[in-house]
Amino acid sequence: MVAVAVVDDDAEARARLRGYLARFAEGRDGMALSVDEFPSAVALLHHYQPTYDIIFLDIEMDEVDGIKAAQVIRETDPATILVFVTNMAQLAIKGYEVEALDFVVKPVDYYSFDMVMRKALLRMDRRRQSTVRLVTRGAVQVLPISHIDYVEVQNHYITYHTTDGDFTVKGTLAQAEDALAQGNFMRCNRWYLVNIDNITGLDGNLVTVGGRSIEVSRSKKQEILRAVTASMGGAL
Repeated sequence: MVAVAVVDDDAEARARLRGYLARFAEGRDGMALSVDEFPSAVALLHHYQPTYDIIFLDIEMDEVDGIKAAQVIRETDPATILVFVTNMAQLAIKGYEVEALDFVVKPVDYYSFDMVMRKALLRMDRRRQSTVRLVTRGAVQVLPISHIDYVEVQNHYITYHTTDGDFTVKGTLAQAEDALAQGNFMRCNRWYLVNIDNITGLDGNLVTVGGRSIEVSRSKKQEILRAVTASMGGAL
């Protein structure tokens, strides 16, 4: 599912983009899309939650313009892909300050829209392959998978222990496994998922990762040993 927001004070412009989104999804075997429309930046920012993959954001709007709205969004959401929609291309240059992907000029033609959507999906794929996105207390943390040493579950909460600090979200170890499928992670017991590539020591039933010694269950010991050996090029 790709979650998209269309923010524009022009109802006709919103309808055009919604139609383009439906056409784009249909051309990809009915790719799953959810689309929310907002008639103003104020409406988008009211109780904003970092749930959108892509936001099409009109620049010229009353009260709060698109540039200002993007700056507010970036305070809590560094991951969403921003695409500016504008009557004047020169205004979109400010998009680099908020790491916008691109811009399209009104009236938006389908060719330009299609190109931007292709770029957006490519960026999403690259991020998903190398990072994990966590929503913590209304903020978004995008963590490089290689920075995650191990994941711990306690009372329906999972903590990602990383070289950049610890981040706790509600969830299960199975959900963490799915999110980290692109990495080299394995369960060492019921409560811990370890990054095989970051293990620095293996002694008996203990592995050392991120400066922490974690017990390996008997049923997992040989599997972990083989994985560590393979990660080290057979040098263990």
